[in-house]
Amino acid sequence: RFVMSAKKQKRKTGSDEKSVKAPIIEASDEYGAGTGSNALLIEPAAKKAKTEKSAVEKPPSRKNLVKEKREAKVSKTKLKKLKQISEKKKKKETQEDLLAQLSQYRLDDKKLEVLSSTAHRQDKVKKSRVTEEPDASVVQRPHKVKLRQTLHNKKAVQDNYYSTDSGSDEDEEEKEEEVKEDEEKKTDEEVWQEEQKDEVQDVLDAGEVKDEEVEVKKEEEESKTKEYKRVDRPEDEDPDIQIPHVPAPTVSSGWVRTPIVVNRAPAIQESRQNLPIFGEEQTIVEAINENVSVLVCGETGSGKTTQIPQMLYEAGYCSDGKLIGVTEPRRVAAVSMARRVGEELGDSDAVSYQIRYEGTKSDKTKILFMTDGVLMKEMSTDITLSKYSVIIIDEAHERSLYSDVLIGLLSRVAPMRAKTAIPLKLVIMSATLRLDDFLQRRLFPAGPPRVLKAEARQFPVTIHFDRKTPDDFMVAAFRKTCRIHESLPEGGILIFVPGQRDVQLMIKKLQERYPVKYERMRDGETMVKGGKKWMKKKEEEASTATLEELARRGSAPSRSGEKGEEEEEIGRDGDEEGADAWDGNESGEDEEEENDEMTPLAPPPPDCQPLFCLPLYSLLSSAQQRRVFDPPPEGTRLCVIATNVAETSLTIPGIKYVLDSGYEKRRLFDPITGVSQFVVARISQASADQRAGRAGRVGPGHAYRLYSSAVFSDFVKFSRPEIMDKPADQLVLQLKSINIIKVANFPFPSTPPRDSLETAENRLLLMGALDVAKNAKTSELQSRISPLGRTLVSFPLSPSYAKVLALAHQQNLLPFAIQMVAVLSVREPLVAVASLRGSSDDETKAMMTMVLRQRRQWVGKGPSRRLGDILVLMKAVTECEKVQLDPVACAKMGVRAKAMHEVRKLRVQLTNVVNTSFSTQADAVCDQQLKAPNDKEALLLRQMICCGLSDRIARRVDQSMIGGNEEIPKGAYKTQTLEDYVFIDSASMLNREEPDWVVFQEILQVNDRKCMQSVCAVEGEWLMRLAEPYCHYGEPEKDKEPTFDAVQDAVVESVSVSFGPHRWPLPHTLRPVNVNILLYKHFARLLLAGEVLPLLSQWTSSLLAPPGTMLKSWAKLQKRTDLLLNALVEKDIHTRAGLLSVWKDDKSYLLDEYCAWLPEKLHDAVQLAWPPEE
Repeated sequence: RFVMSAKKQKRKTGSDEKSVKAPIIEASDEYGAGTGSNALLIEPAAKKAKTEKSAVEKPPSRKNLVKEKREAKVSKTKLKKLKQISEKKKKKETQEDLLAQLSQYRLDDKKLEVLSSTAHRQDKVKKSRVTEEPDASVVQRPHKVKLRQTLHNKKAVQDNYYSTDSGSDEDEEEKEEEVKEDEEKKTDEEVWQEEQKDEVQDVLDAGEVKDEEVEVKKEEEESKTKEYKRVDRPEDEDPDIQIPHVPAPTVSSGWVRTPIVVNRAPAIQESRQNLPIFGEEQTIVEAINENVSVLVCGETGSGKTTQIPQMLYEAGYCSDGKLIGVTEPRRVAAVSMARRVGEELGDSDAVSYQIRYEGTKSDKTKILFMTDGVLMKEMSTDITLSKYSVIIIDEAHERSLYSDVLIGLLSRVAPMRAKTAIPLKLVIMSATLRLDDFLQRRLFPAGPPRVLKAEARQFPVTIHFDRKTPDDFMVAAFRKTCRIHESLPEGGILIFVPGQRDVQLMIKKLQERYPVKYERMRDGETMVKGGKKWMKKKEEEASTATLEELARRGSAPSRSGEKGEEEEEIGRDGDEEGADAWDGNESGEDEEEENDEMTPLAPPPPDCQPLFCLPLYSLLSSAQQRRVFDPPPEGTRLCVIATNVAETSLTIPGIKYVLDSGYEKRRLFDPITGVSQFVVARISQASADQRAGRAGRVGPGHAYRLYSSAVFSDFVKFSRPEIMDKPADQLVLQLKSINIIKVANFPFPSTPPRDSLETAENRLLLMGALDVAKNAKTSELQSRISPLGRTLVSFPLSPSYAKVLALAHQQNLLPFAIQMVAVLSVREPLVAVASLRGSSDDETKAMMTMVLRQRRQWVGKGPSRRLGDILVLMKAVTECEKVQLDPVACAKMGVRAKAMHEVRKLRVQLTNVVNTSFSTQADAVCDQQLKAPNDKEALLLRQMICCGLSDRIARRVDQSMIGGNEEIPKGAYKTQTLEDYVFIDSASMLNREEPDWVVFQEILQVNDRKCMQSVCAVEGEWLMRLAEPYCHYGEPEKDKEPTFDAVQDAVVESVSVSFGPHRWPLPHTLRPVNVNILLYKHFARLLLAGEVLPLLSQWTSSLLAPPGTMLKSWAKLQKRTDLLLNALVEKDIHTRAGLLSVWKDDKSYLLDEYCAWLPEKLHDAVQLAWPPEE
């Protein structure tokens, strides 16, 4: 307090003595506390009175007057502050005069009531949200201390909550001035925001994710006084999830939406009302209206996918021709969801789908379901997605590659669109509670999205664990299915198995035990034998049958005997004994089942209804996949055997029982080595919950997990994101195409390994799709997309295959290249020979032999044979087109008909892209009856593959490469990235030939061997020209002088060459000489010798000095050598093309310099023949 009083006295005295015309500031005005006490502490009354008494000023004594004057001098900083306050007062007086003059032009109050201000519309909404009541859908977390964030230090500073008991008029005036100044700043910022409509590209150009700079300045100013709400975590939420308390930014634009009233059928409306998410419509729509980004978390069965798009459609988000976009990770989900939503809306034209090869989008489309890759492609041309008002990322928990990239892009695009007339809303929908990846500040620096949690599935699902995990899950699944079908009430059965072969095996065994038979009844109706309707019909016929019919029926074959003439069986014969023999170890849920593990299953009861079995996996045709949505035949029970494709998005009607094997077939990819491997591995806990959720869609269900609870607890919580295990080449190129320079800094929800991104970027650099350039500001080397990369990114292909198309355009081989690239891009076009199965071992062997013989006939003989497996694929496409892609005919040839349909669609798509992408008209035609390439065309195709897939070249290993006594396996090859040996697949057409150099499509781990797939032979001599970036050049041979190569139009020298990181030696090659002074000397020598221009060779013998004089150390002493060398260097001439281009403008170039090397008698002849062009 004494210090405060002294400061007060000093300021008063100093202000009196100075001549500055400014109001005197009291101590209480400056510090905001007249007593000198801490503003956050309330003083007792006695102490306060004493303090006030001590604060009474005493007249200065004459003795200390000089000392007090010296101590009371005003500092320069204080003078500056006083001057600023004086200027503010003058400014205030001027403003008051202006306002008084403007008031006479003010509108009437009645007119003002009709108008509304748009200057601070967003500010008013944001301020109102500070004081509004908490949303009922989110429990609010009580806050202990209110925090504010300053603009300068970004640190939380405690507010001054206790008002002081002193103040002055000057202090109040100063505060009023500050408020007005803030309002002026906000007005300027409104103008600044209008200039930020194109800020999205600037953010992407920067490549850096800066948490503090992404927020707009206006929000930073308001954050000084804004009180943040903290959201409480629901009790049933995962406690490991840390949701930041910083709120999502709220928005309110001037876009006027027109709500739409939808009249639905009563049955559809009733089914919608039974969905858990239906009652949250108001909460969801309001949250989307007020927030840029919203995260909807709801388990399977809540109705997110079908209902939220309809809610937004009715809320008017399709006004002004805007679209509501919904992305799905799978094509079948996009198609089925579009049909379901269109059916519920009663307007199928308003709801469309768009997948890679097909779509129903039209001018009437309002809601568009699409795969995430389709939207990613659209963002490459329209980064702000101006056609859309809402983007919904569905099934975000699956963490597909493009979904993760879309979330990263839209987390930057949506806040920028919020400042435009029509904002873009981002809705992320997840079926699991793994929210931490989507709430990180790096992804949403302006604050995490609003989190809404939907109710759980519609009906309860009972989870059953096995007491002991069986050794053979297939046997356990079969026996459990039999028990469910024979003893439990009606309801569909869904069985999850790892792979396609497991699906087919399970269907075979179940069809053998519960065959579907049809019988023609007496009235002509065909019914399923064994069903309830059939049994009722039989009873009616028996009650009305005549004696002759009863006698004839008594002689009819029995149920277990042979089929009658009127019976028809679906599937295989009912070999019950064979089905019963397929047993093994299975642990049940009680001791009785455990004791009967090894006991064969008893025959099914006589009244057991047939089991209608259907497969469901990704490689199945679309028509066969849609069969699971149709009702089963009357009198049968539906049983779907599926892979993990049925985990999410799909709702199979009627499913009540789910059997979970706990396994999935997963493809593991090493992004560094490029080796792929299919493994059967355990699923995650989240996937197990997704599978169990399939049983609760239509009523209470049961999920039988064929593993113990202890094994389940060992499962990982969530599956590994797809982006972590996929090649990043196409991803990196697409991000570079939208000017994202530093891909590693892109806001991925889960950042891929840095090694994977660096490896992909290096491959693109070597391919020529990226160029290295220096940043003008930081002088840092950065890789940016090249003109070739711009061409490659326009194709929906891997950059390697896109480069093959670019090369084919130069050689007029586009039809063959498109066919080749299309069949290489489709997954598993040929059925693996080892996967072929017949009804017996002999039939299986015969099928394998026939398919191998067919493929060897396709590859033929002669030079084109070295195209290898790629020629087989191209021939397979041609042969399947001849039979109109008939499934039966394709199966006989060992070809998948569904893959051939995809090849046809991709060929049409690529043909259209080629005809519109290249600057010169390509005129490519998709010929369905394209003939096989001849020998010359096959040679060119091999060279294109060598150039496009240069990183996948392998060399056969011989003893000279290894040395020592190491034993080399037969047929072993070495790749550029692997230390282990690789081999050509046994089913390959080049397996017997074993070429020295091959190009492969991929490496697949088969058992303990790494096998190359889709192999093509190349020549070692091609590598120096077609794969030059991977070549390493040694020193030139000293005993050989450089020569002129007319083909390369360059001065070349012989150098040693090696290929790849293993430095495999290649033959010596002629390589252009580096550009330096020696290059010009050699070019002058070769020019004088007549090797560059043959017309000059007639005067070579008449030269005054040999051409080799140009290389002598004393050459500068002769004037003619110096003149010729300087003339070449001045025009930068070291090629024939450069020389001819100069002669077009200057016919006498080099005439005098050349005549200086000839006798004077030949000058006239040279002048007549100059320039010596051919």
